Amino acid sequence: MGFAERLRAELAFDGLPGRAGFAAWDLDEQEPVLVDAEQVVHAASTIKVLIMIAALRAVQEGRIGLDEYVELPAERVGGFGILRELLSVTRISLRDVITLMIVISDNAATNAVIDAVGFEAIRDCAADLGCTATRVERRLMDPNAHGRNETTALDQARVLDALARGAALPPDLTEHALEVLSKQQVRDRLPALLPDGAQCWNKTGELLGLRHDVGLIGADRPQAVVAVLVDELTDERSRTGYRGGPACDVIAALGAAAYRALA
Repeated sequence: MGFAERLRAELAFDGLPGRAGFAAWDLDEQEPVLVDAEQVVHAASTIKVLIMIAALRAVQEGRIGLDEYVELPAERVGGFGILRELLSVTRISLRDVITLMIVISDNAATNAVIDAVGFEAIRDCAADLGCTATRVERRLMDPNAHGRNETTALDQARVLDALARGAALPPDLTEHALEVLSKQQVRDRLPALLPDGAQCWNKTGELLGLRHDVGLIGADRPQAVVAVLVDELTDERSRTGYRGGPACDVIAALGAAAYRALA
């Protein structure tokens, strides 16, 4: 019995007051477990993994250096992050702004990375990694921006699979990207119920009525990819706040089930 069969036996979305897209597979076996995995949803902050990879590809190509300074927007957007409170900070290294974008999901940092890399490079990166329904057309939390930032669970899993297998970046930048993902501070979803010794390299996303988490799970190395995108939530906590709620509990249970399926 392989990973896919073991995971299907445990797969459950009980108590979820919304709709879910799910994609997971063992990185070695490559047999997918999919539930509405091509359902297009608002990407929220999960899109930052793709943006990080596009930025690191720009480093690989010599268009920018990891320790080169990038300009921060004069007007800092809201949402999560710290840069909007540090107005005296006008320049920051690409290395640090990527870390802020992933580890604390800083939206001002994300917009600085988008400005440094460009939408075309992000679009080309998505296509190269096999995404079929992912769009990155606007800066985050920008009321004057037009376009959509959307994705699917399957596309998110494809991006992380390519990263883990070394198909997205060269070895040194792959290691850097995984290290940044491992420092993610929002741990209430995929990693929440993992046992001691397990590791998770993940990126969450949240808006009102929406909870996502996409990541890699394993022991001493990434062994499986899991993407859970949940929207149209109707519970009070998810409709009025940005943390917690039953969707987070379901995603945590799915993360634990995926880890058990690796046994």
